[in-house]
Amino acid sequence: MSFWREASSVILLTKSSNMKNVCRDPFKILCIKRSEIISYLPNYTVFPGGTTEKSDSSPEWTNIIPDCTNSNLNLNIIGNSGSPAIKFVSDNEEGSIPKCLSLRVTAIRETFEESGILLCKKVNCGQSENCATVNHLEIDSIDRWRKLVQKNASNFINLCNENNCYPDVGALHLWSNWLTPPLLKTKFDTKFFLAFIESSVNASPDGVETSQMTWSTPDEMLSRFVNGDEKLVTPQYYELLRLKQFTSFTKLTNFACTRSNEGCEQVLPMVIVTKDGYLTLLPGKRF
Repeated sequence: MSFWREASSVILLTKSSNMKNVCRDPFKILCIKRSEIISYLPNYTVFPGGTTEKSDSSPEWTNIIPDCTNSNLNLNIIGNSGSPAIKFVSDNEEGSIPKCLSLRVTAIRETFEESGILLCKKVNCGQSENCATVNHLEIDSIDRWRKLVQKNASNFINLCNENNCYPDVGALHLWSNWLTPPLLKTKFDTKFFLAFIESSVNASPDGVETSQMTWSTPDEMLSRFVNGDEKLVTPQYYELLRLKQFTSFTKLTNFACTRSNEGCEQVLPMVIVTKDGYLTLLPGKRF
């Protein structure tokens, strides 16, 4: 199964207004437009994320992330209708940190590379682990560090060591697991995590993989897609439809924290070629 690649993504949400209304507390999502010069999904709008690197599971993280080996974070993936999940990627090497941590490190590193938002915490900051919300950490020479990490993923370890910080893995809540349809040549096993940030952070494209950043509501994104102004792949489109069902940032935060502990269902779409395009089928009950 070496042709399958493992990836991790963050759906980063923030409050879209200062209204203190428990019933209606809208939110926005960080959306990234991929550059037109890259070969995979050019000009598509996605959530920040990317493929795993060996350094993301390095045993060095045990000395950086507090209580790394005792973490109660899970990666409980369930197959369709309760069946065992399909396994297309190998386990981490012996001695490495578990995937429930390494995939969160991947998501945080990729978010930093693509948007400049650093979802890290200072060591001994006084905040409890597994918090509902996450923060952007400002560090000295952040642009230089961003370029270094883009050049070599292992520099993310150096960033944390030299700035006395660590990836805030406890604030990433497992949300979904999408597999690439078998018809497509490039195949990914991608875990999606939700993360909540209290206020929007200025994000900037890297000029190579990403060309544009926006904080948008699910309705805004879906409207632009319907009008032909945005290009979305199935996971992003489906997740936006799911998230638009929530009208409250607070309620979604509470729901995601509980649901993350229970795990999520693995989704393998099927693509059928038609005369005028493609038809994507998702698992579910037949009518």
